[in-house]
Amino acid sequence: MDIAALKPHHLIEFIKSTWGIHPKKMAALIEGSARCFIIENESGRFFFKVYQDEFNEDTLRNEIYICDFLSKKGFSVSTFLKTNAGTFIERFCQHWCTLQNYIDGFTFQKFEVPRPLLLDSIRVLANIHIALAEFPLQLPTGFEQAWFLQWSKDSAIEKYHHLLALLESSDENYRKISIDFETKSNLIRAFDPTIYDFSSLTIENSHGDYNALQLIFSSDKVKAVVDFSSCAKLPICWEIIRSYTLSSPECKEAIIDTDNFVHYVKEYLQIKKIEKTDLELMPYFYLFTLIRSSFGYKSYIEKRKNGTPIERKDQNALAFASWRTAMCKWLFKHADFLSSRLKKII
Repeated sequence: MDIAALKPHHLIEFIKSTWGIHPKKMAALIEGSARCFIIENESGRFFFKVYQDEFNEDTLRNEIYICDFLSKKGFSVSTFLKTNAGTFIERFCQHWCTLQNYIDGFTFQKFEVPRPLLLDSIRVLANIHIALAEFPLQLPTGFEQAWFLQWSKDSAIEKYHHLLALLESSDENYRKISIDFETKSNLIRAFDPTIYDFSSLTIENSHGDYNALQLIFSSDKVKAVVDFSSCAKLPICWEIIRSYTLSSPECKEAIIDTDNFVHYVKEYLQIKKIEKTDLELMPYFYLFTLIRSSFGYKSYIEKRKNGTPIERKDQNALAFASWRTAMCKWLFKHADFLSSRLKKII
């Protein structure tokens, strides 16, 4: 069964037979690219997650191990429920899935985290980095060497041309996507990544998708961090700047308030060191990751070509893709200034 055609009773019966829990209420969450549901019955609330295609069983086992490891270190993280068969991971509609205890608290959408909570969130990330340095298992690499080597300006631009050719010009979003692709292509032509020594970036174990959607708050602090399914060894400077841009209110307009971001980074530095080269290269590396990504566009175009119904999640992903393109424009124009401000911190 295609998960897009999922009916509520299919999900209810699956949870009953797999975990022995009888859902009375169910609500789907619309943010994020995974399919997530809040399940409720007389014994409490639970969080059911159906993962995207790219996640495999080993990845999800890592997430469970990481959460257990961090829980023992004093962090509030996801707790996973065993199935009737004694496992934590199951298959549903040809996707891996888990059932977790629901964590009560306040949540915010992207670009909505109030400043005091935003600053607490970066302190939590710094402490997570310190804790994960002791994680005993080898995590996947977030940016493989091939990611750097198997890339060229021509191939990146051709990717956008190819995708646009798959979309009917009569599509309601064709003009917007066409303009975005032209913007990205022009930025790729103008940006020279070879002048930056990205190989010098500090690589450490990190959450991998740290942002407002993965944080649960109490009234005055981060209460819990969830979704370690993307946890990997990656440049920590990328996680820091990305977490800010996906959470801070002014970033909704695809801009970064330099003073606020410098303060954000300083909060991290109160807890954990960052090398000067990481600070200097941070905006350039973030720009490099964004200009070459077709996330959001690719899935929308392929669904249109295949005649697959477009869901609200697809529209949200497309809007997010367009935001990322706008952030590319801002970074290209202001990266030098932002880099110079960050270097002065140390």
